[in-house]
Amino acid sequence: MKMLWIGAAAFLCWQLQVFFYQKFWNRGLSAGVQFLQKAVREGGQGELREVVENRKFLPLPVLHVNIQVDRSLHFLTQGNVSVTDQTYRRDIFAILPYQRITRTLSFIGTRRGYYQSRRVELVGRDLFLVGPYVEKQQTDAELYVYPKAIPMEPVKTACQEMLGEYWWKKKLFEDPFAFCGIRDYESSDSFRQVNWKACGRTGQLKVNVYENTAMAQASVFLNVKGEDIWTEELLPESVIRIGGALAEQWLALGIPVGIWTNGRDVQNGGPVKVMPGAGPDHGTTILQALSRIQWREAEDSLEWGGMEAEAAGSSLVVYVSCRRDETDLRNLEWLRQSGAETLWICPYTERQEAQRQVDTVLADRRLREEGPGFSGRGFAGEGPDCSGGSVGGEGPFGPYGGPVKRWRAEE
Repeated sequence: MKMLWIGAAAFLCWQLQVFFYQKFWNRGLSAGVQFLQKAVREGGQGELREVVENRKFLPLPVLHVNIQVDRSLHFLTQGNVSVTDQTYRRDIFAILPYQRITRTLSFIGTRRGYYQSRRVELVGRDLFLVGPYVEKQQTDAELYVYPKAIPMEPVKTACQEMLGEYWWKKKLFEDPFAFCGIRDYESSDSFRQVNWKACGRTGQLKVNVYENTAMAQASVFLNVKGEDIWTEELLPESVIRIGGALAEQWLALGIPVGIWTNGRDVQNGGPVKVMPGAGPDHGTTILQALSRIQWREAEDSLEWGGMEAEAAGSSLVVYVSCRRDETDLRNLEWLRQSGAETLWICPYTERQEAQRQVDTVLADRRLREEGPGFSGRGFAGEGPDCSGGSVGGEGPFGPYGGPVKRWRAEE
């Protein structure tokens, strides 16, 4: 009889705890994730923080916290991680009443992009491991993975002529409201510039020196469309990396810069663009915009409608593309004819360079075999290495007659 009462009491306790856990297991229970860095560079390391809090009297001996992030975020600790179309991570907690547990997970951002984690799944069990009890909670975690940094020296070299023109223009005009210093008088100076107080102190004619008003403005146009569906991913990614490096270089020199692309924004689906600016946060704005580019959905050409007016005030214009697009080049030539200093930067890969050399050898061989009548079209760079023969009687780069620089793309 005593054993019967003990069994009945045990069964009653079990039923009571089942009732309490079914009704109250998730009360006061919260979980969330947060990226400790707002942004990291491609290939850089970041940290994800998990916070689980139990604000009630019931303990949870087993609590699974399931989070889902993009597979491009590679966790350094791979335990309880499943990678398919996304990265699914399951962490196990044993949490006491009124306890908070925080864990920090390190990861590598292996690919440029804009990533979000909007939901956390909680799976709990009671004291007798009965369950599961499941609840999904909303969270708000986002991370920018900026384009991979490239060596800045080639960027400076590529822009040397354009920047030289910029510095020359800066000497054209002076701003009488921006005092810079004092120097000796020269015969070409106006007497309105003479600083009479400095003359009295030194006994020599001295003139005021002012800052200039010839402010340059840079525009970067990025065509991230590949030549075809087999285009190596490195090429459009290199276009984006070069665009980011150009923007950072000009902002470091105090030159306002804007970005226009034909890549689609993962947030709104429209073309990614950033109007010219030079504020303290403008570089961050540009890098965030470049991170959101989805180049696989890009149109063939940039949407030039209205962009000519937006970029008309730019004295420095760089077009970056791994392919030759007639519409883009026609508009680039229009900007050049309007007085802007222009440059086309064309990334290429080692494979393309090897193919171009093979095509050149084949073209030379056929030229010797067939004589001067052989045009060579289809050889020596007719493909996406930005060179090629004349098009419709135009120059070697189609309607564009300005400078072109080829850029070797590297991982």
